[in-house]
Amino acid sequence: MRRDQRITKGEGFAAARREGKSWPDSLLVLMARPNNLALSRFGFSVGKRVGSAVVRNRVKRRLREAARLTRVRNGWDLVFVARKN
Repeated sequence: MRRDQRITKGEGFAAARREGKSWPDSLLVLMARPNNLALSRFGFSVGKRVGSAVVRNRVKRRLREAARLTRVRNGWDLVFVARKN
């Protein structure tokens, strides 16, 4: 996933939480908001409750790969928050 397709700053995560719509599940929360750009951006948040650093990094890698393989319409900021199972 290219760098311009990722949300890396806290402001992007905060805007998605504040202005976006969310869909919770037992393992994941998806927050989405329109970004008025020509591309969609993705953000991934995995807290310490999920597990050790090795586990958190593995979860983020898998989420990034799933996002890379999924076609998403342009113009959205999508934030995925992993939950403890």
